[in-house]
Amino acid sequence: MTRVFLDASCWVAAAGSSSGGSEAILKLAHAGYLQIVVTQQVLSEAEHNIKNKLNEDALLRYYQKLGTLELEVIHPTTPAEESQWNALVAPKDCHVLAAAYKANVDVLVSLDKKHIVNEQVKQGFPIQVADTKEFFQRLTREER
Repeated sequence: MTRVFLDASCWVAAAGSSSGGSEAILKLAHAGYLQIVVTQQVLSEAEHNIKNKLNEDALLRYYQKLGTLELEVIHPTTPAEESQWNALVAPKDCHVLAAAYKANVDVLVSLDKKHIVNEQVKQGFPIQVADTKEFFQRLTREER
């Protein structure tokens, strides 16, 4: 089973739209085709952003998703684990790379094209990094 680390941006997008790529990933996980891996820090960041940028309905959808998914929540990353990624991303995003690496996931999915899903990270990070569109393109190729 493919293990997917979802960045907070994906959780926010899924809470805000029931028809986007992030929501589709969560539906595949709910159906048992994917294992979603996450940290409490990412979930807290997503909740904070949903509260500040979206409405109460989106927050309710977020909580419902958390209640219906079997997530693999890994232990928090340490400052030492995070610092090894300082050359690739801004300090505020190091926890995302560190967690995906620590969990040894198959792919890190993010919608943050400026800071995470860029060529520098894709070339320098030992785990596949993709936005939702790229994730589904690769998943479709692997199915063939």
